[in-house]
Amino acid sequence: MFFYESLLLLSNILIVTVHTQSENRSSLGISSCSYIGGLQAECGIPDVSIADIPYGCTAIIFDGLYMDLTNNVNKASGDDSFDKLDVILKSSKDVFVVYGHATQEEWTQVLACEACNNGTNSQNEMKGLKYFLDQRPGIKGLLITNLELDENSVDFPEYSENFKVYLDTMRSNFPDLAIGLFLIGKFIVDQYTNPKLTWLNFTIIDQSVDSYVISVVTFNDCTDEFRLLGTAPIGLSNSLNTTSLGHSNSSSTVSTNSSSTGSTNLTMPVTNYTLSNLKDILADLSIPQNKTYYRYRMHPLTPDDSISTCNSTLAQICSNETDSSSWCYENLDSFNAKGQFAKDNGAGFMVTFIELNDPENNCKCKPYPWFNAILDGFNGKSVNTTKECALLNRS
Repeated sequence: MFFYESLLLLSNILIVTVHTQSENRSSLGISSCSYIGGLQAECGIPDVSIADIPYGCTAIIFDGLYMDLTNNVNKASGDDSFDKLDVILKSSKDVFVVYGHATQEEWTQVLACEACNNGTNSQNEMKGLKYFLDQRPGIKGLLITNLELDENSVDFPEYSENFKVYLDTMRSNFPDLAIGLFLIGKFIVDQYTNPKLTWLNFTIIDQSVDSYVISVVTFNDCTDEFRLLGTAPIGLSNSLNTTSLGHSNSSSTVSTNSSSTGSTNLTMPVTNYTLSNLKDILADLSIPQNKTYYRYRMHPLTPDDSISTCNSTLAQICSNETDSSSWCYENLDSFNAKGQFAKDNGAGFMVTFIELNDPENNCKCKPYPWFNAILDGFNGKSVNTTKECALLNRS
């Protein structure tokens, strides 16, 4: 009897310990912000200091870091200088870093046999990661990226089981580090609709994951039909065939409803790439709503790649209507609806990149108008689309 009670007490202690560690992990909050840093050097436009980003940014996202196959951490740009990250870490906000291997093929090498060799590759990687994190203790979480299949991928039936070993190895080495997945919404729709190779089984890995960031920054291409609607419309759901996972059995629905498209009096193009369709697929894949964050674009999209991100900012829409007439963007009402969508179907949202969202108020809508419209929508507030915002409400 005493032995049983001792085991019960030990079990309760372990449960409390695990729960406490989980509570110690930081959260993205409801409205995290990706931050570039160094705009003057990269784009020739004024820098926005980390101290001047909106108060409403609940966490700062640094994009990003990659681990090479020799277990050394490198910057995504190939620059071995971490000055920008070190500046961000001086802020008072929690900092999350987009992290992973450079390609899905590299991931395949790392995960090749983790479930059969006690996570040897994962343990070796964690040694390199520990060395890096020990130098930067302000990093509160990692968002693991580049897990999507591509044209060079080969079938990997044990992908999820091996990836879970990797995640659990990371968790055991860094119990207070938040671990999220950074996933591309367009790939999720394509993989669900027409799966060609084995991909992640979220029921297997979910217990090892704190959050899922679903990016719709690249969703639909910028064509005339999306010019004033935005390339990530809310739209309507497809009718999913949930008895046969991986296939959708109906066509998209056309709508002009403001609540469904996020814009007023605009016809919804026929497309699978709508937020409503995506959230239904996420549910069918067993990705928990209370761990889901939608990542929205905070600058316009151009029809081709001839105009760089530096030259396609929100401020330039307002200051140069002619040159930006073909760009895809949306109005404040639309972003307000996206905030409400994130509230109804997720735990929060992320924006990229916050410095490109008119910090100097060139559009006369107060600084960071799109971000604030989303945040208002998430908090149940409508936007005030007065004549002062006329530059953003062109038709």
